[in-house]
Amino acid sequence: MTLPVPTIKPHALPAGSESCGCCAGVEAETPQGISNRYGLSAIAYRVGDYAQFRDSLHAALSSAAFAPLGKLQSRADDDFTIGLIDAFACAADVLTFYQERIANESYLRTALERVSLQEMGRLIGYRLRPGVAAETWLAFTLETPPAPPPKLSPEPGSFVTGVPAQVSIEIGTKVQSVPGPDEKPQTFETVERLDAARPAWNAIRPWLAETRRPDKGDTVMYLAGQRNNLKPGDALLIVGDAFNPGTNDSNCDFRFIDSVELQSDFDRTKITWQAGLSGVTAAQNSKVYALRKRAAPFGHNAPMWKSMSTDFRNNYPSGSDAPEWPDYTISPMGSAQGGGFIDLDTVYSEVRAGGYVVLSMAARGSIQVIIKAFGKSDVILDLGPHLDVYQIADAEETSRAEFALAGKVTRLQLRGSHYDRYQDQVRRITAFVQSEQLALAPYAVDDAATGSSIPAAVSADGLIAGRRLIVRGNRVSDGKAVVVQANLVSAQAVDAGRCMLQIDPPLAGSLERGSVVVHGNVVPASHGETVTQILGSGDAAQPFQQFELKQVPLTYRAAANESGAASELTLRVGEIAWHERATLFGTVATDRVFALDIDEQGRNLVKFGDGVSGARLPSGLNNIRATYRKGIGVAGNVRAETLGQLLSRPLCLKGVSNPFAAEGGNDPEPADAARRSMPLGARTLGRVVSVLDYEDFARAFTGIAKAQAQVLQLPRGKTIAITIAGPLGAPVNSTSPVWTNLLAALKAGGDPHVAVVLLPYRPGTFRIGLKVKRDPDFDAKAVLTAVEAALRAHFAFDARELGQPVQQSDVIAAAQSVPGVVAVDLVQLYGGTAPFAQTIPSRQVRLLASRMHVDQGVAKPSELLTLNPAPFDLLEEMA
Repeated sequence: MTLPVPTIKPHALPAGSESCGCCAGVEAETPQGISNRYGLSAIAYRVGDYAQFRDSLHAALSSAAFAPLGKLQSRADDDFTIGLIDAFACAADVLTFYQERIANESYLRTALERVSLQEMGRLIGYRLRPGVAAETWLAFTLETPPAPPPKLSPEPGSFVTGVPAQVSIEIGTKVQSVPGPDEKPQTFETVERLDAARPAWNAIRPWLAETRRPDKGDTVMYLAGQRNNLKPGDALLIVGDAFNPGTNDSNCDFRFIDSVELQSDFDRTKITWQAGLSGVTAAQNSKVYALRKRAAPFGHNAPMWKSMSTDFRNNYPSGSDAPEWPDYTISPMGSAQGGGFIDLDTVYSEVRAGGYVVLSMAARGSIQVIIKAFGKSDVILDLGPHLDVYQIADAEETSRAEFALAGKVTRLQLRGSHYDRYQDQVRRITAFVQSEQLALAPYAVDDAATGSSIPAAVSADGLIAGRRLIVRGNRVSDGKAVVVQANLVSAQAVDAGRCMLQIDPPLAGSLERGSVVVHGNVVPASHGETVTQILGSGDAAQPFQQFELKQVPLTYRAAANESGAASELTLRVGEIAWHERATLFGTVATDRVFALDIDEQGRNLVKFGDGVSGARLPSGLNNIRATYRKGIGVAGNVRAETLGQLLSRPLCLKGVSNPFAAEGGNDPEPADAARRSMPLGARTLGRVVSVLDYEDFARAFTGIAKAQAQVLQLPRGKTIAITIAGPLGAPVNSTSPVWTNLLAALKAGGDPHVAVVLLPYRPGTFRIGLKVKRDPDFDAKAVLTAVEAALRAHFAFDARELGQPVQQSDVIAAAQSVPGVVAVDLVQLYGGTAPFAQTIPSRQVRLLASRMHVDQGVAKPSELLTLNPAPFDLLEEMA
């Protein structure tokens, strides 16, 4: 039977007593009452401490309830009884200390140990978030095959370089960061296979110059170089790609040069003509030819038939009554299928098959026109009503003796139409021959790259839809360098070495053309390094076998599930893969599954079933093999352009870079975050129905620190808008895997027909200035330092909520709570961002943070106000 400890009343001692008198007025002080108000970060749960237990035991020595103890009169510390009391008081003090700690570890708000939170979470099916690995995009550079020697012109495929034109980049290609001061190198691995990587796609650039094709209405043209040997009056032929003599002979233009200007600064020649072009357009791949020679048909200079003597005409085979020479045609060969022949008046060795001929027939009685250029005059014949373009099918040198003339001629077989109109017009025809193609001068192109189309100086061959690209360049508006990731929609060929890349999403702004670089050998990668471990041997006689993963920390990647993370662990028993489950509960004896667990020592354990909840492991020697990755957390959030060391070097891989900073890396869930997230999971149970469910689900998602949901009326209808922020205020944007996976998880856990939009939060800051009156017993510098620290902690990201205003009273109360502060004079409180910005130093009653709203049909996120990290405007003692 346990007797209660009585209350010892004060009593008088006999005069002359040898007692020390220490018992006079002593009462029992234990057990102490336990009472805690709501909201404490730690609770009191001790029924007494060492002094209280000792005093209560001392009081019991004089209690009438324990009369036999009354004989123990000594209270000296070296007395055996007092020593025993001291020992019991010490033991009770230790026991109640740990009892209080156990009590604190039993409540969500007061628990300090991670294992306590872990065990409490298990009661409601919640697993502490393991953290996730950072992810980024890698742009690989391949070796460029060497060009053949200048004097060697090998057949295609016969010049062996040893460098393949295309390689594959496998999953698990390792890359390491170059650490900065006080940093450690971090290993990343590719998480997807790139089937086709080519050197030409290392860094694709736009073409900065292009040839402007002749267009309708043009009267000017620029030719490459200054040695084109052109002068005013020379004939010019412009032929479109659709031109076909005899079937489509309107797709061309013929002009005489009006002026020639040599432009040495640009190494080009400017030529002009009078009438604008009408037969060709810029959309056609037109070619420009100079017709170097003017010729006439054989016999054009024959004496007039009527001027010949009567005897000559009578003896001529065809008689003398004809008005013109008998058989007076441009060629005795006559017409042919699709054209005809013409004999030129002399030998033109430069005229060859494949070239062009323009036949012009002057009108009867035509006059000559004069073209003036450079102050000189050139006389040419009026072209008259007929002008036709022919292509030379064949050219040969032959002899003719006819029309009282004899000599060598050039016989041309022409391909084209309207030949008959020229056949007997020997004296009226002018033939423009010896066509020589002229190269058009390239124009400098400085059009900005904008929207979804990017010009690329590379062949479209092999660039298929879905390819990942990284586009970088300087913004036109402010010159700032930007980097964006996009997917290739299509590559539309412009010509053999150029194409237009259609990307999605489009560029948000215009980029300076000369600064644009498109990386085409792009692969996603995540933080972590692959390791292989033989876990041990299976034993079918043992239920719930478990093995430890020796390499830590286990890598988790962002995933579209309730927790937002999935482990990078592949486990095989023999050659058969087993699959991970969150828990073995609910599995059956035939399920080849395992569960991951973390024990109180922080070890990663792989647990198997017992033949009822999950299959037992089959017996075997070292038949349990795990392949997993190690590496996780914020250490993987490396800066851009730091992943440059190739640890894996496949054939022809030359270099690598990360144009983007790695992002999304989060450490395992800290205690404060677990306290917030644990009830949220219990409220949603993996399903989202109400607006609050959407907010709770997002807030409990790995990689999300703050979330706020609200229904907004957008043009497409009512939409659930969720403003999100990452840990420590890190932005979460649409390119982040956390964003993508959260959106997918919300769709999977809720109604897929409900419109949901995610918004990255809007960070805002405010500034303060204050004077402090301190207690004279406290050091001035220490008090001011403590005030600043208290205010920064009170208005830090973790302590604030989205859309929460800042009140004067908040600032004063936070400063006033610092020990040694007697009074606070708040002098300045201003800041924030539009539309509530107060940028002029002043003392506002409160600063409002913008909440989610619709502006011109666009959803705008909530703002989170934090104290500006710059020094306070004022922090000093009151005078």
